[in-house]
Amino acid sequence: MGECSSVDSNGGEKWIEHYSSSQKILLVGEGDFSFAVCLAKAFGTAENMIATSFDSKEVLMEKYSNAKSNLEELEERRCTLLHDVDAHTMNRHPLLNSKLFDMIVFNFPHAGFH
Repeated sequence: MGECSSVDSNGGEKWIEHYSSSQKILLVGEGDFSFAVCLAKAFGTAENMIATSFDSKEVLMEKYSNAKSNLEELEERRCTLLHDVDAHTMNRHPLLNSKLFDMIVFNFPHAGFH
């Protein structure tokens, strides 16, 4: 994706590459949530985004030094954050099972190899 810059179009909608601030976006399997923060900053808001992680919030804090600041940034920009979400069973998650999305992004899924 490169840099986090956006272009205004009609009605205040902002675009960054293939993503628009007006789209309902689901981000699956975020690591340190830096991709979500990039979109949120470019859009100026994350109100149309749901970002999920496989890890618990506690594990994220241990694994990634910038996780805390990224999560705080996303909360300030009104992103819905969900932890302990397994991509294999997320269709049964109570906050996800009845939602429709314009874009679902699963960046760099872990293949399970060591």
